[in-house]
Amino acid sequence: MASIWEKPEIQALGEERLRLLREAQEKSRGKAGMERLDVFLEYGEKLAAGGSLSKEEQNALFLALTESMSPGERQQLQQMMAFLGR
Repeated sequence: MASIWEKPEIQALGEERLRLLREAQEKSRGKAGMERLDVFLEYGEKLAAGGSLSKEEQNALFLALTESMSPGERQQLQQMMAFLGR
């Protein structure tokens, strides 16, 4: 499986956004539940920089934070996100 960092849509976000995404990924490592959600919210705000995140940025943040999850955890989160319309 290719790294998320090699995907063209991730590379297109630019160096500063990639740095923030890598930082978010590292900060979420070993966290679960609400702790991981806190990281998601914190870095979502940093990426948005006072605006709103594009769909690509939302997906990149989601991918970065879920890469360290087990396949089962990732599948549960994806099902929950689909249920919520994301």
